[in-house]
Order: sequence, then structure tokens, then C-alpha cells
Amino acid sequence: MKCGVDTPGKRVFSFVSLAMVIILLFCAIAASGQAEPKGGILSAEDPAPDMLFMLLRIQADVQGSLNDLNKDVENAAQNLSATDMEGVAAVGVLSKLLETNSNLAEAFTFSKDGKVVAVKCKGCFVGGDGANISSRELLSMHTAENLSPSSREVIAHVLKTKIPDFTKEYQMVEGYNATALAYPVFSPQGEFIGGIVATIVPDKLMNAIVAPKLHFDIYNRSNITDFSFWVMHLDGLIAYDRDESQIGKYLFDDPLYQPFTSLLALGERMIAERAGHGSYSFQVTEGNKRVVTKEVYWTTCGLHGREWRLAVTRMIQ
Repeated sequence: MKCGVDTPGKRVFSFVSLAMVIILLFCAIAASGQAEPKGGILSAEDPAPDMLFMLLRIQADVQGSLNDLNKDVENAAQNLSATDMEGVAAVGVLSKLLETNSNLAEAFTFSKDGKVVAVKCKGCFVGGDGANISSRELLSMHTAENLSPSSREVIAHVLKTKIPDFTKEYQMVEGYNATALAYPVFSPQGEFIGGIVATIVPDKLMNAIVAPKLHFDIYNRSNITDFSFWVMHLDGLIAYDRDESQIGKYLFDDPLYQPFTSLLALGERMIAERAGHGSYSFQVTEGNKRVVTKEVYWTTCGLHGREWRLAVTRMIQ
């Protein structure tokens, strides 16, 4: 099931097509007559329509946010084409990018040789004295030997391919989860002159979208409903979960998940199928060992060929 697009000029994630597919999925499950807890999927007491509607709204908002981020970084790359990759003008482009989108934590440019030449970040301070980090200090923190493996990988990808890249999730040295969106930069004459990398904070993006819909407090993750939500990458990484302790774990490797064979089987399905419906057994949260059965609907968002599986769940017994 296609519910989105990769890049401008390639597949575009469509809200309408997703709605149609989810409706067809709902109808197919209903028509199949498969047994469902609490009287079947068409039961007046069954909240499946609410789950599907919630999933549709979350998918539309997440994909819309990713598309906005993509457009903002693309615009910054175009502006850098006219200002050059370093200096005051380049830092001004990066500053405007960070001001434009609250889900970004950092942005930097690199030359056609792969050297970071301009950096801007939000809330960058030296130690605990509150002094702002200077541009020179920021650059020294982004030398080749100081760059994270993920930053080196995304720079190498753009240098090699000259196309945008959206990375998998990784942990910053500051302790928060991040993913990077990179764009090549070309001169007005069409010559490749380097690129721009923007660091996204997906937890912040997802909290802003999911918490109001699931009615949970992002500070203590408390939830007053049976609904929950999680995001999985195609390598099994749990990139987001209402149970914050599970974020960053790998479904197929972490000991927490190994006793729950139905969950592992569902994970395999979710990787193979871009949308679907199923159930699995798992404990309520990592801190609550009571095992329950959960119903799940999932679909897909993505950017530049990287897909996120979005899953809405509810406890059914």
C-alpha cells in the first residue's frame, strides 16, 4: 500500500489514497468474517473505527510534518546556492531554517570535500554557565574526528549520490534521539558545491502529534485510555512508543521481546506489509509485567525511500 511519496518528482504520500486504503482494509476485515474479541469488528461496542480514524489522522499529521521539514531544508539548500556554504550569510540561512521549524535541533553545511564549514544549533551552551558557544567552537566540535558515525554517513551519501537523504534514527552525544535530513547544494551554474544537514528530533515531533490524540501526558507518559501508539523502522528499531523506556530497543534483538512470539511474528508482517491489522500478546508496559492481548492497525509514512511503520493499538483482553 502506498500512502506517500519519497521525493519531489517521485512518489507522493497521498492523504486521499491512504483514506481509501484504510476504508478498504476495514471492509475487507469485516467481510472476511474473522473472529474478533467483543463481538466482532462491526460490533457497536468495538472501537475499530476509532482506531482507524486515529491512525489516519496521525499518519496525515506525521507525513505533513515530514513534508514540511523536507521543503524547509530544500529551500535552505537553494538559498545556500546563492550565498555560498560558509560565512555569515550561510549561518544566516541555517538560523532561518532552525527558526522556521521547531522540530529541528541543529543544521550544518559541508563543502564538496566533506568538511563541515558552517554550523548553527538551538540552545547550544558551554558547560553550565550559560555562555553561548561561538561559531568557531561549534566548527571545532564538527571536525571529521568529532563527527558522529551517522553524520559521517549522511555526508558520504550526499557526496557520492548528490541526492537527498533521510537517515535512520540514532542517539546524539547530548542524549536525545535524532534523525538527519540532508540535501545537496549546487551553484547557480549547476556545479555541486556541498550540502546541508538538518538534525530532526523525532520524539518531539511525535509527542506534539500523538499525545493530544491519545490524551497522554508527555512528561510522565500517563494515559487515560486503552489506546497506545508506536513507530517501528524496517530494521526493527522501536523509534517511538508511549512507553518511553522502549524507545531505541530493537524488536528482534532485545531480550524484552523474545518471549512474545506473536509480537515477533507481527513485527515480521509489519516489515513486509505497508499497512495491515493484527493482534499480539505483550506486557502492558516495561514497568507493568501483566501480559495482555493488543489489537493493532498499522500504516506507513516516509521520506526519500526510508519508511516508518506507524501503529495504533488497544488492549482487548
